[in-house]
Amino acid sequence: MINIPEGAKEAALEAAEELSKETRKVFNNFVSQVSCTDNFNALQQGLDCTPLDASGSKQRGGDVTLDWRSDPFISMSDLTLVIYDGSTQGGVYYHVHTLLLAYGGRKSGFIAEQIKNSSNRISNKNNSMASSNKKSSGIYRQESDNSARSQNSNAEYKVDIYLPTLASQHTPLFLDYIYGSTLKLTTQTASSLRYLSNRFDVRDLHKEITTKFIPSDLEINTASMYCIHSDILKDFELRDKSIRIIAEKFGSVNVKLLKDIIPKLMRSIISCDRLDCNGDGSGTNGGSIGLSEKVAEYIRFRDAISLTKDTVSSGKNDVNREASLLSPTSNSGQTDQDTKQSTPSISDEDFYWLTHVQYMPRISPKEALFYYNYGSQYTQVMAEVGSGSLKSRCLVANCDIIALEKLTTHLEYSEHNKLELYSELEMKNKVELLESTLVGARKLLSKKDEEYKVRNEEDRDVQASNEMMYKNNRESSSAAAAVSNSDGVMMKVVVLGSGVEHANGLYIYKGYASTSPSNIVYKKEAIWNQQPVTFLLYPTQSGQFYTQYKLGVRSSNNDGKQKNERIKVLYNSPTVMSSSMGTDGSSGGVIPEQAWEVENEEGLQPAPQFVGRIEQPQASRSWKEGMKHSLP
Repeated sequence: MINIPEGAKEAALEAAEELSKETRKVFNNFVSQVSCTDNFNALQQGLDCTPLDASGSKQRGGDVTLDWRSDPFISMSDLTLVIYDGSTQGGVYYHVHTLLLAYGGRKSGFIAEQIKNSSNRISNKNNSMASSNKKSSGIYRQESDNSARSQNSNAEYKVDIYLPTLASQHTPLFLDYIYGSTLKLTTQTASSLRYLSNRFDVRDLHKEITTKFIPSDLEINTASMYCIHSDILKDFELRDKSIRIIAEKFGSVNVKLLKDIIPKLMRSIISCDRLDCNGDGSGTNGGSIGLSEKVAEYIRFRDAISLTKDTVSSGKNDVNREASLLSPTSNSGQTDQDTKQSTPSISDEDFYWLTHVQYMPRISPKEALFYYNYGSQYTQVMAEVGSGSLKSRCLVANCDIIALEKLTTHLEYSEHNKLELYSELEMKNKVELLESTLVGARKLLSKKDEEYKVRNEEDRDVQASNEMMYKNNRESSSAAAAVSNSDGVMMKVVVLGSGVEHANGLYIYKGYASTSPSNIVYKKEAIWNQQPVTFLLYPTQSGQFYTQYKLGVRSSNNDGKQKNERIKVLYNSPTVMSSSMGTDGSSGGVIPEQAWEVENEEGLQPAPQFVGRIEQPQASRSWKEGMKHSLP
């Protein structure tokens, strides 16, 4: 905003008259002899306007190059740009040129608008002095004793603008671009230059950064830097995009790249609806375990950074301590007083949300002791009760076999297997942990016993099923002549590789289905879940021209008779053309050997890997008699 005191025109005339005749002569000579035929190209190249002699050639020694880095008097700067970022009291002065900033090929819309509307923002001297004390941007007429005068500047006006420190550090690079330099964008400078181009309304630069460079440069390895810089610059659009990229690949990201992210941003990443931790493949719990490991590693890095800063400020260098913080279990042998931090690097609120049960319902057994030890610094968080509290989740995770082996190894061989995370605990916490692990060990033993029992029962069922299968096979083979079908073929089917182990083996042809006389049925008697069952393999119509085979199970009575229960389908075959069935539905049917699928959630993975029919020729009576006559 321009503020010119009363009598501004008179003062300007008086100031002009005070100029020496020689100065005005030099200036007029310069204006009359400058030749810039192509203004756009000249502005892009730094506006090298050289006085011409009578013949039209450039005079030597009279070059005037517009350069903000040059002496403001020599470069004839007519505008002072003052950047305030809080690092210095008086701001940083840049002696620039209105011709480039307001009218050049890479002009600033903000500066042009200030100059264009300056006539509408003239106020009295008192208002000008009052507004100069406010933190707002605008254009002002400089007083005769202004500090810019003391810096050998002829500029009559100045622009005050307030920028974040991160953006102000790249102001020289930004001005170089406006003055025609080729700009080399990098991950470190892109966010700041995007902010400056938006603040100064340099649209070509903003478009180039936003639509070309950042989309090609923003990926998992650079997203953390963009996230940090955009948060400082309050560029929420770029920040949220960076958070989503980190969250989508959080399981594969290197935590070292996230160590400089403040806890507030880490909370945003964890709460992102696109968070994918790539845990152990067991859904939410698997992701939760992977998340707990990542967050624990992040906390240790943050502590290491905080410790490094404290060491530098106090003149100490404790490398061993920093290394111990980067390891989940340290064996450095330091005392409790040396290893404990006086001030946590993460606030109570941040720690609470980073470990909240909504995002971390389960904790990795590898990090359970770390959370239990580290949480002792946050009494309010660890004072919570209930199954969802951090303490409860830590105690449950410490009952896992991995955590138990680590703790028991330390207790048995404490001199050779030090576990400082346990040694640093207070006595009451040690007792609480040991009581919990004792109960957990008992549950593990009971679980193992139950698994052995179930396995033994399954083995007995499989053995009994195999015995029944062998018996039925022998009976069907010996009675082949008596039970031969119309085609003279004894049919059997073998099933291999299904997830239901009891369903694997030989299926015997048992005639036709009562509901559809044209459909043959193969059966296999077995014991499943300690109950007699019958596995059935039969075809069904799938549309008008296709047939599909199904493998199901039906309960049986102890005497082998079928119960009046529906068949529970376990597996389905791919469909085949109905024309491949025989005319009588028994001898010409083609059973698909592979590509079987599980029926919804009824069957168990995997589906049968091979299903094939076995045809056994029956021994004819004439053949047997011929054998008798051929004997001596």
